[in-house]
This record gives sequence, C-alpha cells and structure tokens, in this order.
Amino acid sequence: MPHDLDPAPVRDTPPLDRLAELCPVKNPMIVDGGANKGRITARFLELFPRARVAAFEPLPELARKLQKRYAGDARVVVQACALGPQAAAAELTVFSRRTLSSMLPPTGIHEKYADQDIRQTARVTVPVVRLDAALPEGADIIKLDLQGYELAALRGATGILRRATLILAETAFYPLYDGQPLFPELREFLAGYGFAFEGLYDPFSDAKGRLASGDALFTANAPGPGR
Repeated sequence: MPHDLDPAPVRDTPPLDRLAELCPVKNPMIVDGGANKGRITARFLELFPRARVAAFEPLPELARKLQKRYAGDARVVVQACALGPQAAAAELTVFSRRTLSSMLPPTGIHEKYADQDIRQTARVTVPVVRLDAALPEGADIIKLDLQGYELAALRGATGILRRATLILAETAFYPLYDGQPLFPELREFLAGYGFAFEGLYDPFSDAKGRLASGDALFTANAPGPGR
C-alpha cells in the first residue's frame, strides 16, 4: 500500500461499531461533519441512544431535509454550514452524486470512480464555521466526511480537540480534490494533538487497484499539547 501504511491497520469491522467499542462514555457528544442524508447520525443514535449529535451539512437541500427529519428529536441539532479553518463564505462544488460535493475543486475523484459518470451540476456559496466556535463545549466523538476538507475542519477545531477521545475522518492516498491533504499529513497533524492512528476502515481501491481512500480512526491515547 502507498504512503507507508502498514496493511495490519486495515480493519474489517464497521467503523461506527468500532467507535462504540472504544468510546469511554455512554452518552457522548458527537459531531457528524458532512451529515448528508442522516444515515450516520441515525446509526450513532442506534449505538448511543442517549447521545447528542451536532450534524453539519453545507448543501442547502440536504440540510433542509435533515432539519425536517430530526425536527422532533432534541438529541440532534442540524447546522446548515460547512466546517473549516475560519469563519467565511465559500463555494461548494456540487456533483451529480451529492456525496462527492466538496469545498475543493475535483481532480482524482474521476479516477477513483472511473466507471461512473460523475458530473458537476452546480456551485453554491455556503457559510463556513470553525467547529470550536460552533460547538465550544467540545465533543467526545468527531466524525468528518468532507471530501478532502477534513484537515481544514480539524484546523478549525483546535480549541476543543482536548475533549475528544475518538476522531473518524475520511482520508485519501492520492489527491481526489485540488489541494487535498493526504493521509500522512492528517496523521501527523493529529499526532501533534495526542491522537494515535488506530486503523483504516472501509478502504476503497480504484479500477487500477490503487488504494484511493478510507476512513481513518484516531484515538486519544498519546500525549499532546492540547491534553
């Protein structure tokens, strides 16, 4: 595998099940960054019925559907915005496959899904917030699926990383979007805040057999400046 990733940390367990095994509290505060249609939020609530979830979704049409879906559930607060390193307004590139929409222009995403017709359908301006400003009390679990913007979001969460015990972030092993940090940079950044790489889940290989992406799980079991 590329980028010095030992094959041993590639896990077969579903990543959210592993999070539930490792989480030290029964009623965690959870960030669902890139909540999309709410599938992951729903799974979190199955695993942690007493959890609270802050769901962030920048695509306006999906955010509206999420707000409607969880309107009667006090455990979930939906925020219609993107997560990033600073408060701003920025353009979101929207694709025919909504889950691939990103704050970054596409590059290798077409290689990853070479057998699919992935088309850009729109560009919309969305608000961007720092996670540590939007959720100053912090969170126990931070899940980020932001199509290349995960590290940018973590740079906007440095004020609350000391509370987090588990971080699950999608990561790439070659650039899928322009300017996207790759796995080694993500791992190095989180190591500086006391997080150790626990394993890679749901690895995805492209048509050429190259490891393209996966969900990297980090645990707060190492000393760092924020702890």
